[in-house]
Amino acid sequence: MRRAIAIAMAMAGILTITLAGCAENPEKSVVQEKNMDKMLEQAESKDNSSTYEQVKEELKKKYETYKTQIKDKKRKVTVDVDARVEVPEVEKLSVYRVSQKKIGQDFLDKVRKGLTPDTVYYDGRMKNGRTKSIVAKEINVTERSLAEAKKSKDTALVEEYSEELERLKKEYKTVPDQVTLTDYPLDNKIQSIKKLFDSDPKDTFYSWLHELHGSGDVFYGVSDEKEGVQHELFMQNSDNYGNCLRYRCGKNGQASNIYAADVGSDIPYTVSKKEGEEPDFTTSGIEGEKGQPFTAKGVDNEPLTLSEQEAEEKVNTLMGQLGLSDYQCYEKGLCSQLIGGMKEGEEFRYRDVYQFMFLRKLDNVFVNNLAGFKYSDGWQGTEYVKKMWENETVIVAVNDSGIVDFYYLSPLTIDKTVVEKSQIKSFDEIRDTFEKMVVVENAIKESGEEQDAKVSIQVKDVKLIYSRISEKDSFDTGLVVPVWNFEGTRVDEYGDERTGTILSINAIDGSVINQELGY
Repeated sequence: MRRAIAIAMAMAGILTITLAGCAENPEKSVVQEKNMDKMLEQAESKDNSSTYEQVKEELKKKYETYKTQIKDKKRKVTVDVDARVEVPEVEKLSVYRVSQKKIGQDFLDKVRKGLTPDTVYYDGRMKNGRTKSIVAKEINVTERSLAEAKKSKDTALVEEYSEELERLKKEYKTVPDQVTLTDYPLDNKIQSIKKLFDSDPKDTFYSWLHELHGSGDVFYGVSDEKEGVQHELFMQNSDNYGNCLRYRCGKNGQASNIYAADVGSDIPYTVSKKEGEEPDFTTSGIEGEKGQPFTAKGVDNEPLTLSEQEAEEKVNTLMGQLGLSDYQCYEKGLCSQLIGGMKEGEEFRYRDVYQFMFLRKLDNVFVNNLAGFKYSDGWQGTEYVKKMWENETVIVAVNDSGIVDFYYLSPLTIDKTVVEKSQIKSFDEIRDTFEKMVVVENAIKESGEEQDAKVSIQVKDVKLIYSRISEKDSFDTGLVVPVWNFEGTRVDEYGDERTGTILSINAIDGSVINQELGY
């Protein structure tokens, strides 16, 4: 199992680490024009392409393994390839048009019934409801910041802190001395974010939701802590940040806010674990105070004594109840999950779980967005656009308490089969593109670098998978296409090592897929 399902998949999320550095302008003969219509024409054309059966024969004769070494002294990149070449055992590969699927009331009800049939949910925003003591602390901090700004004669900060201080003092007069969660029961219905905001524009949680998700939908419920256990259930439909449903329960508090805006940003931090060994969280890329690696203590009140098989049976039962038959288990294993240390002054703690990751299967081929998710953060004309479309995933964690995490992220709707039996390029052509572009995509910029700086890459796996690519100006629709994914380890010019996707190449037109652009 990969070191950290959570980090690899999400951020982002998530199983989708792109290891390329700053790329130079590629040669026109290598990178094809990224035109969806042209690509679909190639998928159906028999000119200069092969059938999937022909590619499988080519691989059997020449590429059971793919070995080579590439050195580019000018770009300071060395690539060692000693890889298995894996292809799905199917007769054909197709192209599908897909769109983002909204989560409906019926699915939310199934989740509640399947996971917490007897649980009463209360308004989640009141879990950490703003009280006079909380606002008073914020007033003290803001007053100190204002005093520092005045000393430094920073007029912009003085104005900013003065306005914030005035707002907090007004809020202090209106918030209660304390908040009792059970005074705010929910009717378990999905709510329009706009309607919630319009009902109380001064509410900080509603304002935050409205700013991020605009015309989206939300449900956020938490239980009381009967017998020391608290359940949290959050769901969002968002044009900007994607659609998701997250469930979590525990006896030791939560790792972070389950209502994080980014679909993948709140997946639990986990690292693989071997029986009898302490987990090494430093391998997951998580750091503690001042950027230093940390150790975490295991908790005693969330034991894991059941077997992986027993855990898997629970997970498969839930997947059946929720009607998620299009997904199959892609990775599973024993993990240690961070459940403390995310808040200031909080001790780092972990619990052991069996964690299962499910991906969609089409034509008995996993749809794995290792090629990248679609992301935009910048000015487009006169409008600032921040949007993302992350990888479709289901992640479930189990311990002796039962299912303690369920994450349903960026679900897809399969709208249409665009090409029933797609033509693809020979692996000889894909190999040539890889060998040219892997050094271009990972080249070191000359300015400011040490003379002995270099990038070292090892490719250990080459897989033909299905992956979602997005249309240039659309965050609503995309295509699922066959993609060659080159996976391994990259050590950059600073000595930092990352494992994941080295390069992804569209199997139909041979174009290199950009993770952030999503195509």
